[in-house]
Amino acid sequence: MKVLIVGLLPFDSGKTSLALSLIAEALDRGIDIGVVKPITAFSGWYQYSSVQRSMKFGKLVGEDIYRLHSHARSEDPIELESPVVLMHMPPDPDRVDWQSSFYTALNLNEQIITLRITDPNGTNHYYLPANLGRLTGVMRDLALKLIESLKPAPKEIHDVDDILLNLGKFADGSVELISSNHEITIVESYNNASAPTQSSLKADIVLMVAPSKVAIYNGERYRKAVELLLKPPWLISSEEVASLLKPIKTIETKPTIDKSGAWAEGLLDETLRFGKL
Repeated sequence: MKVLIVGLLPFDSGKTSLALSLIAEALDRGIDIGVVKPITAFSGWYQYSSVQRSMKFGKLVGEDIYRLHSHARSEDPIELESPVVLMHMPPDPDRVDWQSSFYTALNLNEQIITLRITDPNGTNHYYLPANLGRLTGVMRDLALKLIESLKPAPKEIHDVDDILLNLGKFADGSVELISSNHEITIVESYNNASAPTQSSLKADIVLMVAPSKVAIYNGERYRKAVELLLKPPWLISSEEVASLLKPIKTIETKPTIDKSGAWAEGLLDETLRFGKL
């Protein structure tokens, strides 16, 4: 069974916390569970621990998939569980004259420093030399250490534009491979994308999470709603799908400190029931 988790909000919906909750309860019941976060991006400034971890592993690894991989006690290669990873860094404020509007207006492709693309056939790392010049000295030195560790190939910004438009295509093979090997596979989307890849839409159940509430959707109906919008699912927001489709059920979640525990009470039972595992 495949469970797709999407977020209603671009940030802080609670996708990873919900996934960790399902993982904890599934493991307690002896259910074999796989995890995939096909597309992820992390900040080299705000998530410096992920930079350190990436240098240790010799591959870009984001915080969310590391938590999912660890909590699931996964034996799958972590690079296949998270096949597309982007690492970005904030620019030097001097270069935008300390104007916050210019600072925040930079496109993602102007902030990406390194990226990794993995498929079942292998892994490739890339970096953007043009974006190194936008960084402060401290951040540039850190980025160069990461580049030395990963040994990525250089890419131009216009090449990355094409990659960003086709992220889901690069990650699809890994989603299918991981999900074929487990009783339940949790696929976590990114930001508020309706789905991270095309094959992610072959989910039995879709869980749309927002602060304090989760909406449960039938996977086939959700897929058909996405297809009506005539764009790749990673370019469609979950809000657009929610406007077309009513959930089977909604469940409230409680505030908690330990979000790695089973805090979404009753959700696994509902997921198994509606997914007919």
